[in-house]
Amino acid sequence: MNDINTKIEELSDIQSESGIIGTLIYHPEFVLHTDYLKPNYFYGVENGCCYWAIQELYREGITNIDAYNISNKLQSHPGVSKTIEKYNMPAVQDFIELYKEIARHSLEEYKMLADNIVTLAFKRDLVKTLDKVSRSCFKNDIDLDTLSNNVYDELDNLTQKYISSTEIHTLGTEIDSIWEEICNRRSDNGVYGIPSKFNIFNDYFTYETGELVVVQAKYKRGKSVLLMNEVVHKLRNGVPTLVIDTEMQTRLYTERLISHITGIEIKRIKNGQYSKEEAQTIASCIAWLKEQPFVHIYDPQMTNEKMYSICKMLKYKIGLTFVVFDYIKSNETSTSDNYNILGAKCDFLKNKIAGELDLAVLSACQLNRMGEVADSDKINRYLSVGIKWDYKNQEMIAKDGMECGNTFAKIYVNRLGQQMQEDDEDEYIDFVFNGDTMTIVEAEQHETDSKF
Repeated sequence: MNDINTKIEELSDIQSESGIIGTLIYHPEFVLHTDYLKPNYFYGVENGCCYWAIQELYREGITNIDAYNISNKLQSHPGVSKTIEKYNMPAVQDFIELYKEIARHSLEEYKMLADNIVTLAFKRDLVKTLDKVSRSCFKNDIDLDTLSNNVYDELDNLTQKYISSTEIHTLGTEIDSIWEEICNRRSDNGVYGIPSKFNIFNDYFTYETGELVVVQAKYKRGKSVLLMNEVVHKLRNGVPTLVIDTEMQTRLYTERLISHITGIEIKRIKNGQYSKEEAQTIASCIAWLKEQPFVHIYDPQMTNEKMYSICKMLKYKIGLTFVVFDYIKSNETSTSDNYNILGAKCDFLKNKIAGELDLAVLSACQLNRMGEVADSDKINRYLSVGIKWDYKNQEMIAKDGMECGNTFAKIYVNRLGQQMQEDDEDEYIDFVFNGDTMTIVEAEQHETDSKF
């Protein structure tokens, strides 16, 4: 057994473990990218305990990772505190300072350290498992079938522990719980998912977790206002919401937000030319916004890694459910590079943010002068719902009537329900857009000539 322990000790890398802790002191958000790394994978007990403490702190929204906070968290758990006493761990402050010196400052390097720790942990467990199996070979009372089954079970349990985070089941064993989930996602009035502000949209789609809705419009046609209208509707219905804005600073966004909520023209919000009564309305709006589970982040250079970390952290912190990304774009001059970047961003929003994190995502992208999005096939390949949004021209307004509004939407891609024929010029939804108060409402719907 001593020989086994010596071999196991060789299968460790304290420097990698220390590097993980040191990195997380500076970049605690990196912990969200290594769900597969468990505290008991660390060979050094003190490292495993510190990793557990940092995980728990970050899940609670605490990003100041220092010796004081780690020590408090370690002492808060009876089992962990007993482990500390059993192994006579030194003061946290003593090794935290040493760990800082070997911190890594890129996600790629951090994940390399994590992968190394997981690999070594698997090897240590494999050595223990093989030793256990080999010792059973010397038992005279064990038959071939039992021995074979034991070997299979031991190795199967080991590979499931490291290779797969969940067991694989047939649909038959899970269908009851899946059906219960399907039923629970319905509201009392039969709406599935998060309803839109616009009841007419709900006939076509709702904002479901795991799905991506993309509004496509030409430059300066109000697509961001449409997104904002949906945001306020979600907040009024208690849905925790995040807006990641690559275009508008938070101050400018807040001016628009207050204008939309209060109905006071944005020009007067900016210049302060409003009455005492309106000032009270604005104050009430601000007080209401303070209480909302809402985050607006302006970052023109938002990376995928940062967005993923923010969304995952806010799931813990505010129960994040609805994400708005404004908007999908690329600054590359090469057409082919543009196509690939736009497609990759849409893929990321659909499969990593919406799919992996189980969030409902609403985004936007810009149409060119011809009314097309760059390589629409790459965009449309990943989105769940595609909506084209535009102002009506004078001919459309005259044909539909003033009561049918000044803007329209066409749902031309819809994997969640019915879609409109893209080549049918008369099939669209009518809206009234008020740029002074950043408001969009449903209009009276125009009549279409029936072919039958």
